[in-house]
Amino acid sequence: MVHGTKLANVAFLFLFGSILTAQQAPVANGLTVPQALALRTVANPRLGDDFVAFTLSVPRPLADGPGPAYQHVGVIDGLSKLVAGTLPTPRWLVSGKDSAAAMQVRPAARAVSFLRAIDGAMQLVVLPLDAGEAAVFATTPSIAAYRWRPDGRAIAFTSLDPLPPARAAAQQQGIRPVVVDEDMRHLSLWMVEAGGVPKRLTDDTTVMGFEWSPRGDRLVCACAPHNTIDDEMMFQRLHLVHADTGKRTLLVDNPGKLGAMAWSPDGSKVAYVTAVDRNDPHAGALAFVDVATGQHRLWPQRGISGVSLGGMVADVQWVFDTPHCIEHIGVASDVRSRGDSAYNLSGVPQRYRDLRTGQVTGFAINQQHLVRTLGRPEHPPELFLDGFGRLTDSNPELPKVALGEQTIEVVRARDGLEVEGLLIKPVGWKAGQQYPFVIVVHGGPEAHFSDGWLTSYSNWGQLLAARGYVSWYPNYRSSTGYGAEFCKHDHGDPMGKEFTDHLDAIEHFARAGLIDRARVGIGGGSYGGYTAAWAATRHSEHFAAAVSFVPFVDLRTKWMTSDIPREFYYVHYQEQWPWQQPGLMADRSPLTWADRCRTPLLLLGGTADPRVHPSQPFMLHRAVKFATTTPVRYVQYPGEGHGNRSNVYQLDYALRTLQWFDHYLQGDGERRTKALPPLDLDYAK
Repeated sequence: MVHGTKLANVAFLFLFGSILTAQQAPVANGLTVPQALALRTVANPRLGDDFVAFTLSVPRPLADGPGPAYQHVGVIDGLSKLVAGTLPTPRWLVSGKDSAAAMQVRPAARAVSFLRAIDGAMQLVVLPLDAGEAAVFATTPSIAAYRWRPDGRAIAFTSLDPLPPARAAAQQQGIRPVVVDEDMRHLSLWMVEAGGVPKRLTDDTTVMGFEWSPRGDRLVCACAPHNTIDDEMMFQRLHLVHADTGKRTLLVDNPGKLGAMAWSPDGSKVAYVTAVDRNDPHAGALAFVDVATGQHRLWPQRGISGVSLGGMVADVQWVFDTPHCIEHIGVASDVRSRGDSAYNLSGVPQRYRDLRTGQVTGFAINQQHLVRTLGRPEHPPELFLDGFGRLTDSNPELPKVALGEQTIEVVRARDGLEVEGLLIKPVGWKAGQQYPFVIVVHGGPEAHFSDGWLTSYSNWGQLLAARGYVSWYPNYRSSTGYGAEFCKHDHGDPMGKEFTDHLDAIEHFARAGLIDRARVGIGGGSYGGYTAAWAATRHSEHFAAAVSFVPFVDLRTKWMTSDIPREFYYVHYQEQWPWQQPGLMADRSPLTWADRCRTPLLLLGGTADPRVHPSQPFMLHRAVKFATTTPVRYVQYPGEGHGNRSNVYQLDYALRTLQWFDHYLQGDGERRTKALPPLDLDYAK
């Protein structure tokens, strides 16, 4: 790649885890919970003519009360004039206690745009970079998502349909029943020009995603029959919508899950990210459709001229005139074979760029510049400019904190399959010592860990390293990033071979003399919470502590109380309903094995979780409590869903997790029978 010059004639498709003495307190200089939960993260890079705008996620201090992180907007101007070796100073357009949602750069203008609540409705606000105040672009129904027309003079946007008159009148009287599976409204597509009157483009469908054609006369839209998570996951199909008439036609009857999409610069084709079939757990394959003929094809999942493309596509952008693409397999999909490759659509592979520097979380490209947000083992995602280097330093105090070494490791499972993952050693690690060990299991299971920053309120990374633990972040079979077949390993076999991958990891690191086999913990959320609950019950003999966040524990009732029952049916259970496989459902449910639980078990979850009903951890808590004498605790977070958004509950969850592991994995003597740790926490720690 030519740095600092025009990137000509390339279309880019971006394809995006002796025994130590008792140690209750963090290691000196290691990362603390308050430090970890105050870390800032750069995301959403957007390029203008010679500037880049970006979003900085700033955790809300406890002093500001409960709530999510602030979303600030920064801009770095004069990219072509930056001086090597000098870190530029961003100009902050939105900062302090203000937030800007869905920031974009307005085409053909030196301005950014974002959504702001005005009189109870989300409106599009445009803020010039050079002079002037933020102004509302046009008065519209409340905007859910928007895209600029390429000329920058109009937007397309989605908005939730208004309540039917009778229902609106009833709500005015305080009558607000919820009719399950019927009380829903579509997200409809609209367009509006500056200061104009909005025009509705769709009826009787929900538009989940959309992109303007280069000429601004049509949009490619991902449409679903209903406005539900299940439909969003399984039943989005690509349509064309004409901007002048609103005429909608099916473009591709794509199977299963659907991801990002992008037009070719000449408007003749659309690239899109899709599942390979309706049983594929993840939209990770690249496909193309000819807009005029509707002919479509998958980009080969196996190599061209012997080159393997069996990774995962996570995002797609298409610029310039000729049909080339860039695939990032690297840390976002295959932690061993990291790097970018460019592939001419005629089938000639060409090594384009080597990226061995961390996890790419976002990117933007135009004819002058390529920018990426990149997280590394030593820092959360920051902004990088191709040909220059790092542009932001959002956490200047972090280099002063001692961090545990993070390495990519391979564990050979008992059937010979190689399973990759990321290992973090304790701060101050010494060869020859055996340390307590925690397996951190990702959810999904259609997800994966990448070789970037692994520390958050729910992935404890450097927090565990600071407290003297070895921790393991496995991309166990069923993870994404290794091709569709690898991702399907759990189908019809939940907690089968995928779980023995975790047991084999314990054996692997114990044989290496790195861990104390008697002090092994496991934790995770969602499917990771299910895994932790399964470990604590069915395989209790291997685990001395377990932390299970938003877990499902009974497959039959989880399935029928979740917002994704059809995703379960198509993707994970061989197109059979629970009543068609009662034996498997019972056998693979932790609740069935609750009386065998000998692992101290911490259960946590939100009271408003639509994915995993709060009754799931509640049932396992009661079963373990009444059937055994094993320590068990269930912590509910009021109003939280499938994960904690509020700063106060993120703090509580992180502290309780570490307290639980310290209580049952640190120190000498028998730990499994110890009384519960204190109920009340010191939130200033």
